[in-house]
Amino acid sequence: MWKKSLKARLTIYVVLPVMLALLVIGGVGFYSAYNEAQEIYDSELSHVASLMLSLLRAEDQEEAKHNRTADDDDERVNPDIIELGSDFDDTSQRHERQLAFRIWKGSKLLFYSRKAANFGEEHVIAGFSDQEIEGKEWRFYVLPDAKSGYTLEVAQKSKVRTLLITKVLTTIFSPLILLLPIVLIVVWVGLRAGLKPLLAVSDAVKRRSALDLTPLPTCHSLTEITPLIDSINGLLANLDYALKKEQRFTDFAAHELRTPIAIFKTQAQTALKATDDVQRRMILEAQVQAADRATNMVDQLLTLARLEHTDIPTETLSLSDIAQEIVQERLPLAEQKQVALSFEQKTPIFIHGNKELLTIILSNLIDNAIKYTPAHGEVTVSVSAEGNTAILCVSDTGPGIPEDKLPHVTERFYRVFRHQQPGAGLGLTIVKRAADIMGATLILRNKSTGRGLESILQFPTATNITSKSPS
Repeated sequence: MWKKSLKARLTIYVVLPVMLALLVIGGVGFYSAYNEAQEIYDSELSHVASLMLSLLRAEDQEEAKHNRTADDDDERVNPDIIELGSDFDDTSQRHERQLAFRIWKGSKLLFYSRKAANFGEEHVIAGFSDQEIEGKEWRFYVLPDAKSGYTLEVAQKSKVRTLLITKVLTTIFSPLILLLPIVLIVVWVGLRAGLKPLLAVSDAVKRRSALDLTPLPTCHSLTEITPLIDSINGLLANLDYALKKEQRFTDFAAHELRTPIAIFKTQAQTALKATDDVQRRMILEAQVQAADRATNMVDQLLTLARLEHTDIPTETLSLSDIAQEIVQERLPLAEQKQVALSFEQKTPIFIHGNKELLTIILSNLIDNAIKYTPAHGEVTVSVSAEGNTAILCVSDTGPGIPEDKLPHVTERFYRVFRHQQPGAGLGLTIVKRAADIMGATLILRNKSTGRGLESILQFPTATNITSKSPS
């Protein structure tokens, strides 16, 4: 559920680092407190052992002054082990009650505290060490004195140190643990307040109608939200452009289709009133021609719509072969109009493109050239290359296009009014769109040497291959 909630995710992203920081601080604190406690208690054991040794030396010196006739220490010391009632056992400090000690003279145990009664019959190795006695951990410090022959063992239960560390950490981290839910509440409340501008944008979009594509206001938006609003406004602008474009397309298409339908109706009414079979036949032939023009227009509209909404795959194609193939298909049409249609190439040219789009481009350009070229004129299709650019040129000897009209002839339904040939004004629009999809550049220009138009397509990624065909 948290993955779908921005507030929950942000809360987790804020709280988790805080928890991680607490764990890291806790780990470092525990390690530091443990080492510090070890040092403090080890220093305490060392201090107690040194103090007891000093007292024993002082006692031996005092006893030596009063007893100069003693032969050795064994005669001065009671051979029975004496159990001492240690002050450590009577104190009210619980940490001190966990202390124990033993005093050795050579290998002979002289004294021990009540807590040390079960420490065994041998003294522990010199220095600090950890020992387990009857399932309990003890920390020992053994101080041998070679001069006096005494060995002092001072021990402390390890749990004393653990209790101290626990108490220190509890004292330190109790406020931090209590702080965690406070941080959680503060973050949650802050996020609710901070996300209000984003929710306001959401509500503003939600309240709009499907036809309201005006930009969202950005004057009072936060810096972090401004890129989102700009992106939404960009999307709205694109949608507005696309909708207006589709609306214009629909209006133009409806207008263009209304004309042949009206012609059909008029001709049908005329045919119904005709009494002469010859006249009726002429009307029906005119209807067939009008139906052909309407069919051609519908095909062009469908082609244009498909180009606008389809992702086109590309492959390596022989521009020369496809151009020659389309020229061969259009020869009957050219002969019918008494137009000389020819194809020229210097070397096979291969491009990266889509065969269907290339066929649409060539068909429209050649059909337009044949349509507007008068009888006994010429239409030439040529394929060449300049460096890494493939060039396809369709040249005719027709009337050309006025210079001021050239920038507009690729617009939808745009027609040069002085041309008497029928059409919907979509052919060059389709060529331009297909060329854009294939990454080609369409250039339309009037011939500088005489009458006629040159339709040039430049493909930027061309490869000259003369010895093999594309794989």
